[in-house]
Amino acid sequence: MLQRSFLGALLLVGALVPLTSCTNDPSLTSIAVSPNAVSTSMTPGLLVYFTAVGSYTHPGHTAVTKDITSAVTWSTSFPQFVSIQANGNGVATVTGYGYGDGQISAAAPGFHGDIVGTATFTIQKPTTTTGVVRSLQLVPANGGTGLDVQFKALGVTADGATVELRGQPVWVSTDNMVATIDKASGLLTKVGPGQTTVTAVYTNPDGTTAIGKTAFTIQP
Repeated sequence: MLQRSFLGALLLVGALVPLTSCTNDPSLTSIAVSPNAVSTSMTPGLLVYFTAVGSYTHPGHTAVTKDITSAVTWSTSFPQFVSIQANGNGVATVTGYGYGDGQISAAAPGFHGDIVGTATFTIQKPTTTTGVVRSLQLVPANGGTGLDVQFKALGVTADGATVELRGQPVWVSTDNMVATIDKASGLLTKVGPGQTTVTAVYTNPDGTTAIGKTAFTIQP
């Protein structure tokens, strides 16, 4: 009689285990960002709409997915070129002041820490087919000494000749934690140790563009 009661208790516990496990919330295991790759020209103000779809798993159950675009934390690996609101709706904006490759990331808490999904983002280098200036040489005054450094840009034609620019280029620093730069004047202000890339974009009178880049290092 005792064995029969014990066996009944075991069967009851076995029946309750799957029921109680199903009451636990499923865990976020992956995030898919769509589109997962973007390649665009350097177009200021261009908007790119991203979505984030989370995959949730639960032991013994089929994985489920749902749109978590507004629930994730968004970030960009090159905020000087592409901006995105951290707690927004996944809309990225191209600033148009540089080119290169970066990532857009969407993150949300999972069972063992943050789960991150990424998408590649490429801003293509503009091609210059006409116009006087084909590239820029960026020169810091006084070799980059002092707290503030004034940069200037020299225009270079297709045959390698140096010419005077007809207007100011647009300046940008890729890492504002190292140095900031005035977008209009090219005046750089040092912030902290590290390396940033100073970029200048010049628009020729015919609408074509020329770009110059130079690395700028601040020692600890």
